[in-house]
Amino acid sequence: MSINRWFVAALSLAGVGVLAAGMNSGGPWSDRAEAGASYTTVSVAKGDTVYRIAREHGSDVHTIAKLNALKDPSLIRVGQKLRVPVKGEVVQNERKEEEIPVMARGKSLGEFTLTAYTSGPESTGKSPDHPAYGVTSSGARVAEGVTIAVDPEVIPIGSRVYIDGIGYRVAQDTGSAIKGKRIDVYMDQVNQARRFGVKKGVRVELVE
Repeated sequence: MSINRWFVAALSLAGVGVLAAGMNSGGPWSDRAEAGASYTTVSVAKGDTVYRIAREHGSDVHTIAKLNALKDPSLIRVGQKLRVPVKGEVVQNERKEEEIPVMARGKSLGEFTLTAYTSGPESTGKSPDHPAYGVTSSGARVAEGVTIAVDPEVIPIGSRVYIDGIGYRVAQDTGSAIKGKRIDVYMDQVNQARRFGVKKGVRVELVE
């Protein structure tokens, strides 16, 4: 009898442990707002991107990616549930980037149109065996997360800029179609660049 009582008690404790684990993981309780949480849940629709969702909810890509533990914000699927901050509120005691004064990063250059490109023939006309494949007009090799193509009349080559919703990048390349307030963001993968699409009205600041 004593063994049976011990066994029942152990099962009860295990059940409590499983319940607690479910509430702290991606289980059925994960979509339920916690007490005092400053976020709401949205469902990804066809054509949605994290950038678009962030703009609609007054947030930014970094905040939503962190809130949902997204390793690659460009890889989301239709029907996926994403937590987004409630407008005007702070998530987990962190200041949103929109709340940081512009001068904390650099000089405002206004709003730009963003597109994406790769090193391949679909963007540059160069194949991997071309001697200039993957080499920017500045002479540096392209690097995802670093390289952007700009109009040097607007952003000098070598400048570091901050792109709202994208982050810090370096002006290393140019392009025949990149004129005026237009920026081409370098990406390694063609499908990723296509998913990026065209983003208009994006704030850009010159850092250095």
